[in-house]
Amino acid sequence: MKFHIPRLAAVSLLLVSVVTTRAFVVQEISITPSKVVPISVTGFYTGNVLAGINQLLVDGVAANGFCIDPFHFSLASSDGYQFTPLANAPKAPGTMGALKADEISRLWAMAYSPSMTAAQAAGFQIAIWEIVGGASFSITGSDYGASALISSLGSFTGPGASLVGLTGPGQDYVIQDFRRTTAVPESGTTAALFAIALSAIAVVDRRVRAARN
Repeated sequence: MKFHIPRLAAVSLLLVSVVTTRAFVVQEISITPSKVVPISVTGFYTGNVLAGINQLLVDGVAANGFCIDPFHFSLASSDGYQFTPLANAPKAPGTMGALKADEISRLWAMAYSPSMTAAQAAGFQIAIWEIVGGASFSITGSDYGASALISSLGSFTGPGASLVGLTGPGQDYVIQDFRRTTAVPESGTTAALFAIALSAIAVVDRRVRAARN
């Protein structure tokens, strides 16, 4: 069976592959607003942590996010991060899957606001940890409404938010998927990517012609 991909379509596919698999830097600027909460993660850590909105720079773009990885410590700044579907994050030993990813997506749509108070942000973060961590995660003291948030998901009928995971050397995060509304790469980057893609197409064309001859 033979099939043909038009040149422009092939270029687009190559560009998507190059852009989406590129590693980038994630910087954790602060966790604001937040509350100090005592948590316990089986086999990893027991003690106080900040629970709240992670103020991030994702490949230079400011983004609010939350930790989806209570099994690893955060890094102030690290290269090697990539976008990943939320259901595929976080990295081991954390587990997500489609059902938990859907819960977090609906939780975000139902309760997230960039103007959250410290208590609301802490409750939201704790709810995510409880969804991801399951029996491995526990908290002593106030959960700042996390259990109520999770319970409310049962009656929430709205669509979930468009979210994406960030996975890398430090802890993994969830953010709103800004790639859907962000402009294409700067002209220099775009030109370089097209040059790479066109070169690849030229090689394919030459091989096809040689095979036909």
